[in-house]
Amino acid sequence: MAYTVQIVVTPGSGDGRARSTARRLQKALAHRGYESRVQTFADLDRLLQWSATCAPEFSHLVAVGGDATLSAAAAAAVRLSIPFVPVPCGFGNMFARAFGFRDDTRRVIELFERGQVQLVDIGMANGHEIFLSHRSYGLLAEVQEAVERRRAQPRSRVRRLLAYYMMGERFLVSAPLTAIRVEVEGTVLTEDGAVVTVANVETYRGFLSLTPTASPIDGVLDIFAIPGGSKLRVWTRIFKLLLRLPGRWSGVSLCHGRNVRVTANGRTDELTLRRRALPLLVLPQSLEILKARQTEAEMEVASAGVAACVPLVSESRAAGPRPRT
Repeated sequence: MAYTVQIVVTPGSGDGRARSTARRLQKALAHRGYESRVQTFADLDRLLQWSATCAPEFSHLVAVGGDATLSAAAAAAVRLSIPFVPVPCGFGNMFARAFGFRDDTRRVIELFERGQVQLVDIGMANGHEIFLSHRSYGLLAEVQEAVERRRAQPRSRVRRLLAYYMMGERFLVSAPLTAIRVEVEGTVLTEDGAVVTVANVETYRGFLSLTPTASPIDGVLDIFAIPGGSKLRVWTRIFKLLLRLPGRWSGVSLCHGRNVRVTANGRTDELTLRRRALPLLVLPQSLEILKARQTEAEMEVASAGVAACVPLVSESRAAGPRPRT
Protein backbone atom coordinates (compact mmCIF):
# COMPACT_ATOMS: atom_id res chain seq x y z
CA MET A 1 0.00 0.00 0.00
CA ALA A 2 1.30 3.45 -0.90
CA TYR A 3 1.43 5.67 2.18
CA THR A 4 0.92 9.41 2.15
CA VAL A 5 2.29 10.69 5.45
CA GLN A 6 1.32 14.09 6.83
CA ILE A 7 3.84 15.42 9.37
CA VAL A 8 2.76 18.33 11.59
CA VAL A 9 5.06 20.26 13.88
CA THR A 10 5.08 23.27 16.19
CA PRO A 11 8.55 24.82 15.86
CA GLY A 12 8.80 25.89 19.50
CA SER A 13 8.60 22.31 20.80
CA GLY A 14 11.77 20.81 22.22
CA ASP A 15 13.45 24.23 22.33
CA GLY A 16 13.31 24.43 18.55
CA ARG A 17 14.43 20.86 17.81
CA ALA A 18 11.02 19.72 16.55
CA ARG A 19 11.34 21.29 13.09
CA SER A 20 14.70 19.62 12.39
CA THR A 21 13.31 16.32 13.67
CA ALA A 22 10.39 16.59 11.24
CA ARG A 23 12.69 17.33 8.29
CA ARG A 24 14.98 14.44 9.19
CA LEU A 25 12.00 12.11 9.39
CA GLN A 26 10.69 13.31 6.04
CA LYS A 27 14.01 12.47 4.38
CA ALA A 28 14.09 9.02 5.97
CA LEU A 29 10.55 8.28 4.78
CA ALA A 30 11.35 9.46 1.24
CA HIS A 31 14.44 7.23 1.20
CA ARG A 32 12.15 4.24 1.82
CA GLY A 33 9.61 5.25 -0.83
CA TYR A 34 6.98 6.90 1.36
CA GLU A 35 5.41 10.13 0.15
CA SER A 36 5.38 12.70 2.94
CA ARG A 37 4.95 16.40 3.55
CA VAL A 38 5.66 18.66 6.52
CA GLN A 39 3.32 21.37 7.72
CA THR A 40 4.46 23.81 10.40
CA PHE A 41 2.08 25.65 12.73
CA ALA A 42 3.16 28.76 14.57
CA ASP A 43 1.01 27.99 17.62
CA LEU A 44 -1.43 25.48 19.05
CA ASP A 45 -4.52 27.47 18.08
CA ARG A 46 -3.64 27.19 14.39
CA LEU A 47 -2.90 23.48 14.76
CA LEU A 48 -6.25 22.94 16.48
CA GLN A 49 -8.03 24.79 13.69
CA TRP A 50 -6.29 22.60 11.11
CA SER A 51 -7.15 19.43 13.04
CA ALA A 52 -10.81 20.40 13.06
CA THR A 53 -11.03 21.14 9.32
CA CYS A 54 -8.35 19.25 7.36
CA ALA A 55 -9.45 16.89 4.58
CA PRO A 56 -8.57 13.17 4.55
CA GLU A 57 -5.80 13.58 2.00
CA PHE A 58 -3.23 11.41 3.78
CA SER A 59 -3.03 7.86 5.10
CA HIS A 60 -1.01 8.49 8.28
CA LEU A 61 -0.56 11.48 10.59
CA VAL A 62 2.74 12.09 12.38
CA ALA A 63 2.94 14.78 15.07
CA VAL A 64 6.29 16.10 16.31
CA GLY A 65 6.25 18.04 19.57
CA GLY A 66 5.38 18.02 23.24
CA ASP A 67 2.26 16.86 25.06
CA ALA A 68 0.12 19.83 23.97
CA THR A 69 1.13 19.47 20.30
CA LEU A 70 0.39 15.75 20.28
CA SER A 71 -3.06 16.26 21.85
CA ALA A 72 -3.94 19.00 19.38
CA ALA A 73 -2.86 16.94 16.36
CA ALA A 74 -4.58 13.80 17.64
CA ALA A 75 -7.93 15.53 17.12
CA ALA A 76 -7.46 15.15 13.35
CA ALA A 77 -6.60 11.45 13.64
CA VAL A 78 -9.69 10.84 15.78
CA ARG A 79 -11.99 12.79 13.46
CA LEU A 80 -10.68 11.16 10.27
CA SER A 81 -9.92 7.69 11.74
CA ILE A 82 -6.36 7.90 10.40
CA PRO A 83 -3.41 6.12 12.09
CA PHE A 84 -1.53 8.45 14.41
CA VAL A 85 2.20 8.43 15.19
CA PRO A 86 3.45 10.70 18.01
CA VAL A 87 7.13 11.70 17.91
CA PRO A 88 7.98 13.19 21.31
CA CYS A 89 10.04 16.35 21.27
CA GLY A 90 9.61 18.08 24.60
CA PHE A 91 10.11 17.67 28.33
CA GLY A 92 7.23 15.55 29.60
CA ASN A 93 5.85 13.51 26.68
CA MET A 94 3.92 11.28 29.06
CA PHE A 95 1.57 9.78 26.48
CA ALA A 96 4.36 8.99 24.02
CA ARG A 97 6.58 7.53 26.73
CA ALA A 98 3.80 5.20 27.88
CA PHE A 99 4.14 3.37 24.55
CA GLY A 100 7.89 3.73 24.23
CA PHE A 101 7.81 6.29 21.40
CA ARG A 102 11.07 8.18 21.00
CA ASP A 103 12.61 11.01 18.99
CA ASP A 104 14.39 8.40 16.89
CA THR A 105 14.04 8.25 13.10
CA ARG A 106 14.81 4.52 12.90
CA ARG A 107 12.17 3.78 15.53
CA VAL A 108 9.54 5.74 13.59
CA ILE A 109 10.41 3.92 10.37
CA GLU A 110 10.06 0.63 12.24
CA LEU A 111 6.53 1.65 13.17
CA PHE A 112 5.59 2.01 9.50
CA GLU A 113 7.12 -1.36 8.70
CA ARG A 114 6.03 -3.46 11.69
CA GLY A 115 3.44 -1.44 13.60
CA GLN A 116 -0.19 -2.31 14.24
CA VAL A 117 -3.12 0.04 14.67
CA GLN A 118 -4.37 -0.06 18.25
CA LEU A 119 -7.49 1.87 19.23
CA VAL A 120 -6.66 3.63 22.50
CA ASP A 121 -8.51 5.80 25.00
CA ILE A 122 -8.40 9.58 25.11
CA GLY A 123 -9.53 12.12 27.66
CA MET A 124 -11.99 14.89 26.81
CA ALA A 125 -12.30 18.21 28.63
CA ASN A 126 -15.72 19.89 28.47
CA GLY A 127 -16.77 17.80 25.52
CA HIS A 128 -14.39 19.24 22.91
CA GLU A 129 -10.74 19.42 24.03
CA ILE A 130 -8.66 16.25 23.79
CA PHE A 131 -6.02 15.44 26.38
CA LEU A 132 -3.90 12.37 25.77
CA SER A 133 -1.98 12.41 29.04
CA HIS A 134 -3.60 14.27 31.94
CA ARG A 135 -5.28 17.38 33.30
CA SER A 136 -3.86 18.66 36.59
CA TYR A 137 -5.02 21.24 39.11
CA GLY A 138 -3.65 22.87 42.22
CA LEU A 139 -0.15 23.24 43.59
CA LEU A 140 1.91 21.14 41.15
CA ALA A 141 0.06 22.46 38.11
CA GLU A 142 0.70 26.03 39.27
CA VAL A 143 4.42 25.33 39.75
CA GLN A 144 4.65 23.79 36.26
CA GLU A 145 2.81 26.70 34.64
CA ALA A 146 5.03 29.23 36.42
CA VAL A 147 8.21 27.56 35.11
CA GLU A 148 6.89 27.12 31.57
CA ARG A 149 5.74 30.76 31.32
CA ARG A 150 9.36 31.82 31.31
CA ARG A 151 10.72 32.62 27.88
CA ALA A 152 14.10 30.98 28.46
CA GLN A 153 13.48 27.49 29.79
CA PRO A 154 16.39 25.19 30.70
CA ARG A 155 17.17 22.75 27.89
CA SER A 156 18.68 19.91 29.90
CA ARG A 157 16.41 17.62 31.87
CA VAL A 158 18.42 18.08 35.07
CA ARG A 159 18.27 21.88 34.87
CA ARG A 160 14.55 21.77 34.08
CA LEU A 161 13.92 19.60 37.15
CA LEU A 162 16.00 22.00 39.23
CA ALA A 163 13.84 24.88 37.96
CA TYR A 164 10.73 23.03 39.16
CA TYR A 165 12.30 22.44 42.58
CA MET A 166 13.25 26.09 42.95
CA MET A 167 9.80 27.28 41.89
CA GLY A 168 8.22 24.77 44.28
CA GLU A 169 10.25 26.24 47.14
CA ARG A 170 8.96 29.71 46.22
CA PHE A 171 5.35 28.45 46.19
CA LEU A 172 5.89 26.71 49.53
CA VAL A 173 6.57 30.06 51.15
CA SER A 174 4.27 32.48 49.34
CA ALA A 175 1.41 30.85 47.41
CA PRO A 176 -1.87 29.91 49.14
CA LEU A 177 -3.40 26.48 48.54
CA THR A 178 -6.34 26.21 46.15
CA ALA A 179 -9.35 24.26 47.43
CA ILE A 180 -10.39 21.87 44.65
CA ARG A 181 -13.65 19.92 44.59
CA VAL A 182 -13.60 16.60 42.75
CA GLU A 183 -16.56 14.37 41.88
CA VAL A 184 -16.08 10.96 40.27
CA GLU A 185 -19.15 9.28 38.80
CA GLY A 186 -21.30 11.66 40.85
CA THR A 187 -19.56 10.79 44.14
CA VAL A 188 -17.56 13.49 45.94
CA LEU A 189 -13.93 12.43 46.26
CA THR A 190 -12.68 15.59 47.95
CA GLU A 191 -13.96 19.08 48.75
CA ASP A 192 -10.61 20.70 49.43
CA GLY A 193 -7.99 18.99 47.28
CA ALA A 194 -4.64 20.77 47.06
CA VAL A 195 -3.18 18.60 44.27
CA VAL A 196 -5.44 16.88 41.73
CA THR A 197 -4.60 14.92 38.59
CA VAL A 198 -6.99 13.22 36.19
CA ALA A 199 -4.89 10.97 33.99
CA ASN A 200 -5.11 8.75 30.94
CA VAL A 201 -1.48 7.58 31.39
CA GLU A 202 0.95 7.41 34.29
CA THR A 203 1.57 11.00 35.31
CA TYR A 204 5.21 12.11 35.72
CA ARG A 205 6.56 8.56 35.32
CA GLY A 206 10.21 8.31 36.28
CA PHE A 207 10.01 11.48 38.34
CA LEU A 208 6.89 11.78 40.51
CA SER A 209 4.41 9.01 39.78
CA LEU A 210 0.95 10.16 40.90
CA THR A 211 -1.13 7.71 38.85
CA PRO A 212 1.05 4.60 38.57
CA THR A 213 -1.80 2.32 37.41
CA ALA A 214 -3.13 4.60 34.66
CA SER A 215 -3.21 3.14 31.15
CA PRO A 216 -4.73 4.36 27.85
CA ILE A 217 -6.01 0.87 27.04
CA ASP A 218 -7.96 0.04 30.22
CA GLY A 219 -11.17 2.00 29.66
CA VAL A 220 -10.98 4.37 32.65
CA LEU A 221 -9.32 7.57 33.83
CA ASP A 222 -7.23 7.51 37.01
CA ILE A 223 -7.84 10.24 39.59
CA PHE A 224 -5.28 11.27 42.20
CA ALA A 225 -5.83 13.84 44.95
CA ILE A 226 -3.95 15.16 47.97
CA PRO A 227 -6.31 16.83 50.45
CA GLY A 228 -5.69 20.36 51.61
CA GLY A 229 -4.64 21.51 55.03
CA SER A 230 -1.27 22.94 55.88
CA LYS A 231 1.21 23.51 53.08
CA LEU A 232 3.83 21.61 55.05
CA ARG A 233 1.62 18.53 55.18
CA VAL A 234 0.88 18.73 51.45
CA TRP A 235 4.55 19.10 50.52
CA THR A 236 5.49 16.28 52.91
CA ARG A 237 3.16 13.94 51.02
CA ILE A 238 4.57 15.11 47.68
CA PHE A 239 8.17 14.46 48.79
CA LYS A 240 7.26 11.02 50.13
CA LEU A 241 5.92 10.17 46.68
CA LEU A 242 8.92 11.75 45.00
CA LEU A 243 11.40 9.75 47.08
CA ARG A 244 9.23 6.59 47.12
CA LEU A 245 9.29 6.47 50.91
CA PRO A 246 7.26 4.01 53.01
CA GLY A 247 3.76 5.26 53.69
CA ARG A 248 3.78 7.51 50.61
CA TRP A 249 0.21 6.51 49.69
CA SER A 250 -1.11 7.32 53.16
CA GLY A 251 -3.57 10.20 53.21
CA VAL A 252 -4.05 10.46 49.44
CA SER A 253 -6.98 9.47 47.23
CA LEU A 254 -6.49 7.23 44.22
CA CYS A 255 -9.39 5.86 42.20
CA HIS A 256 -10.71 5.52 38.68
CA GLY A 257 -13.79 6.41 36.67
CA ARG A 258 -15.00 7.69 33.32
CA ASN A 259 -16.76 10.90 34.34
CA VAL A 260 -14.99 13.45 36.54
CA ARG A 261 -16.02 16.96 37.55
CA VAL A 262 -13.32 19.28 38.89
CA THR A 263 -14.08 22.71 40.34
CA ALA A 264 -11.21 25.09 41.11
CA ASN A 265 -11.05 28.88 41.36
CA GLY A 266 -14.71 29.21 40.38
CA ARG A 267 -14.34 27.17 37.19
CA THR A 268 -15.72 23.68 36.60
CA ASP A 269 -14.24 21.21 34.10
CA GLU A 270 -16.15 18.15 32.95
CA LEU A 271 -13.61 15.44 32.15
CA THR A 272 -14.71 12.27 30.39
CA LEU A 273 -13.15 9.26 28.74
CA ARG A 274 -13.66 8.28 25.11
CA ARG A 275 -12.87 4.62 24.80
CA ARG A 276 -10.94 3.31 21.80
CA ALA A 277 -11.16 6.66 20.00
CA LEU A 278 -7.61 7.18 18.72
CA PRO A 279 -6.11 4.84 16.05
CA LEU A 280 -2.51 4.67 17.25
CA LEU A 281 0.28 2.96 15.30
CA VAL A 282 2.30 0.95 17.84
CA LEU A 283 4.75 -1.93 17.97
CA PRO A 284 3.24 -5.12 19.44
CA GLN A 285 5.89 -5.36 22.16
CA SER A 286 4.99 -1.86 23.37
CA LEU A 287 1.54 -3.08 24.36
CA GLU A 288 2.95 -6.01 26.29
CA ILE A 289 5.35 -3.76 28.18
CA LEU A 290 2.54 -1.32 28.98
CA LYS A 291 0.28 -4.10 30.31
CA ALA A 292 3.08 -5.59 32.40
CA ARG A 293 3.92 -2.20 33.89
CA GLN A 294 0.30 -1.58 34.83
CA THR A 295 -0.07 -5.01 36.46
CA GLU A 296 3.09 -4.44 38.49
CA ALA A 297 1.89 -1.01 39.61
CA GLU A 298 -1.53 -2.35 40.64
CA MET A 299 0.13 -5.01 42.79
CA GLU A 300 2.39 -2.41 44.42
CA VAL A 301 -0.46 -0.04 45.22
CA ALA A 302 -2.65 -2.88 46.50
CA SER A 303 0.12 -4.15 48.76
CA ALA A 304 0.52 -0.64 50.19
CA GLY A 305 -3.01 -0.90 51.57
CA VAL A 306 -4.32 2.34 50.11
CA ALA A 307 -7.79 2.59 51.60
CA ALA A 308 -8.87 5.20 49.07
CA CYS A 309 -7.73 3.14 46.08
CA VAL A 310 -11.13 1.74 45.19
CA PRO A 311 -13.11 1.97 41.95
CA LEU A 312 -15.95 4.45 41.89
CA VAL A 313 -17.56 2.72 38.92
CA SER A 314 -19.61 -0.43 39.20
CA GLU A 315 -17.52 -2.49 36.79
CA SER A 316 -13.84 -3.37 36.93
CA ARG A 317 -11.27 -1.99 34.55
CA ALA A 318 -12.18 -2.88 31.00
CA ALA A 319 -9.94 -5.32 29.18
CA GLY A 320 -7.68 -3.75 26.60
CA PRO A 321 -9.00 -3.69 23.03
CA ARG A 322 -7.62 -6.10 20.51
CA PRO A 323 -5.10 -4.73 18.01
CA ARG A 324 -6.37 -4.01 14.50
CA THR A 325 -4.01 -4.31 11.55
